[in-house]
Amino acid sequence: MSSKKVILITGGTGLLGKGMEETMPENCDIISIHLHPCKMNDSNVKHLVLDIRDKSAVEQLFIKYRFDAVIHAAGIASVDYVKNNYAESLESNIVGTLNISSMCRKGGAYLIYISSNAVFDGLSAPYDETSKPNPVNEYGEIKLECERLIEKTIPDACIIRPILMYGWNHLACRTNPVTWLIEKLKTGQKVNVVDDVWENPLYNQQCGEAIWKAIEMRPGGKVHLAGADVLNRFQLALLTAEVFGLDRGLITAVKSTCFPDLAPRPPNTSFSTHKMQELLGVKPVSVRAGLEDMHMREVIV
Repeated sequence: MSSKKVILITGGTGLLGKGMEETMPENCDIISIHLHPCKMNDSNVKHLVLDIRDKSAVEQLFIKYRFDAVIHAAGIASVDYVKNNYAESLESNIVGTLNISSMCRKGGAYLIYISSNAVFDGLSAPYDETSKPNPVNEYGEIKLECERLIEKTIPDACIIRPILMYGWNHLACRTNPVTWLIEKLKTGQKVNVVDDVWENPLYNQQCGEAIWKAIEMRPGGKVHLAGADVLNRFQLALLTAEVFGLDRGLITAVKSTCFPDLAPRPPNTSFSTHKMQELLGVKPVSVRAGLEDMHMREVIV
């Protein structure tokens, strides 16, 4: 691998990691680390099980591999789990981020930290990179704290905020709103989907392409990644059912108040994609185009 760029992805079993694997340039190799084993769909990437909270293990990893860039996406990603397990989530995200950023600073690796639209309150969309964060749940608070830690540790690092992502996930790994819905509808299950939470959903393939562009260009500061269409979750569900030929009648629109035990969600965190287009040269795709590409790929995943 010495003739190629070596890229580390933390939390590589997620949807972002899979998108990066499937859009990887020929001159790059990926080392993907994750906390738990996961079936990888015949992945051509080197996968390692490693806890980024273990400082010694992280140091040994950086000694063994000289990384050109690090995509730090690891951390507890369930908004509701974070609400109910705040102390554990804080440690997992903050300690791991400290360990990764410290080694990037020592080794000179270009760092991209993967943040979230959850840093915003959803009251002043569309949000661009200069918008003031104001999270409404514990998950957003932790992501914002990690952003600040990164800015303090490595001022020229890039903070990428992907919005709600969809795409084919690794087998047996965490689903996303689209794959969750497909599983339910294929087995004839009725589902309730909120119609008062809005985003411009991002296809994971395009997210991968945008991050590879960032690795090539090495910008500092913040970049928002999102798709072309602003939809609520119910509209996304209906469009998914249409593209995949599933029964739209099984989907019922409800309000977020129907789920009082869940962490609060910001109502509209849709992003401006101006910087994504102008800086990275990536034009956002429509949700229909992303879903149709998923449908085409379904027989081969």
